[in-house]
Amino acid sequence: MANAQLTNYIIPTSDDLPALRVHFEETPWPGGPLGAKGLGELPIDGPAPAVVNAIARAVGADAREIPLTPERLLALLEDDGALRARIA
Repeated sequence: MANAQLTNYIIPTSDDLPALRVHFEETPWPGGPLGAKGLGELPIDGPAPAVVNAIARAVGADAREIPLTPERLLALLEDDGALRARIA
C-alpha cells in the first residue's frame, strides 16, 4: 500500500484484476449420489446465527433456535420477563 492513510486510498475493483480462468477439478465423492458433493453450503451457515444473535442482543432474550420466528421470540420474551420489564 503506497498511502499512509485510507482517506485517499483507491479501492481496487474487478477492472483492476487480470483475466481469470476457472477450472473445476472433478473428484467424485463416494458418499454422494453419482459422486456428487455440496459446493455452496458454507456461505449460508453464518448469516442465520448472526441475525439471531443481533436480535437477542437487541431485545435481551436468549434465543438458541433457528428460525427465530415471531412466536418463538415472543415466548422467549414472556418467559424471561424481559417483555414485562420493557413495558413497565
